[in-house]
Amino acid sequence: MSFPLEGNFSVKTAVLSCIETDRIPHAVIIDGDKGLGKHTLAMFLAKAGVCSEKEKPCGVCRNCHLAEIGSHPDIIVVSPEEGKKNITVAQIRSLRAGAYIKPHMAARKFFIVDGADLLNEQAQNAFLKVLEEPPAGVCFILIAQSKAALLDTIISRCVCFSLSVPDMSDSVKYIKSKTGLAENEIKTALEETSGNIGLAIQMLCGESDNSVGQDAKQFVSLISQEDYLGMLSITAKYEKNRVLAGEFLKEIKAFTAEEIRKNRDKAYRLKGLYEFYDALCGFEKSLITNINLSLLFSALCCKAENIAKNSN
Repeated sequence: MSFPLEGNFSVKTAVLSCIETDRIPHAVIIDGDKGLGKHTLAMFLAKAGVCSEKEKPCGVCRNCHLAEIGSHPDIIVVSPEEGKKNITVAQIRSLRAGAYIKPHMAARKFFIVDGADLLNEQAQNAFLKVLEEPPAGVCFILIAQSKAALLDTIISRCVCFSLSVPDMSDSVKYIKSKTGLAENEIKTALEETSGNIGLAIQMLCGESDNSVGQDAKQFVSLISQEDYLGMLSITAKYEKNRVLAGEFLKEIKAFTAEEIRKNRDKAYRLKGLYEFYDALCGFEKSLITNINLSLLFSALCCKAENIAKNSN
């Protein structure tokens, strides 16, 4: 049984122990920054839970195969509906009803709540009802960037697995095995993404297929154009949700780091890019203080515009 994540030794030990003793908790929270492997770990746990062989997850039985291709009837993923930023109360009520239906194929049924920290208080209270008296043979896996956004009553009923950034050497080895890129290039990407494997791979391979990533990429492209209104129109989407705002800032940092790498031979641009990257770190800290998001993003756009004017 191969654990799918680098580093996070304490999490690895706890998760493998749960699987080997067949004592997967009825409710789990997996939290950590974007790119650290939350979804990978959630699916690993679910796959192990539905696996029909002695060594779990075996990767070859029918249950594992269906889980791998995302078609297992006893692994249900709940995420914001298309066009919405939050998981609705109606979705949680549907989840709650489905939890009392017996598994179709496996011994257990898994509900993966992707974006649990996007649940509003009403939705969390609706979810709490099923956590207080969970049906037998059901496991809930809540994926969140920060469990602090969840009610204490929910956290207290879950086992928490918090993911952190692995050691540099482990991260380099892992990314090299996946991409075949040179170690010095990988180290640079890791340094510029604070050791985050997912963001480093995204930066190295130029990948970002999510809407937040696309918005961040467009925002960074507008900086050089000094398009203040264009930047404001993008940030307006993130003035209502603090979790998405944090994800948006992380994505901007990743693309800014990529621009730094691309412009290493252009000293006149580098100074501004480094200044903006440092400023982003400050904006992330301000986000934690519950600053008004409209003010935060207005200041961000002003900072970006000023740096662009001084660099062009």
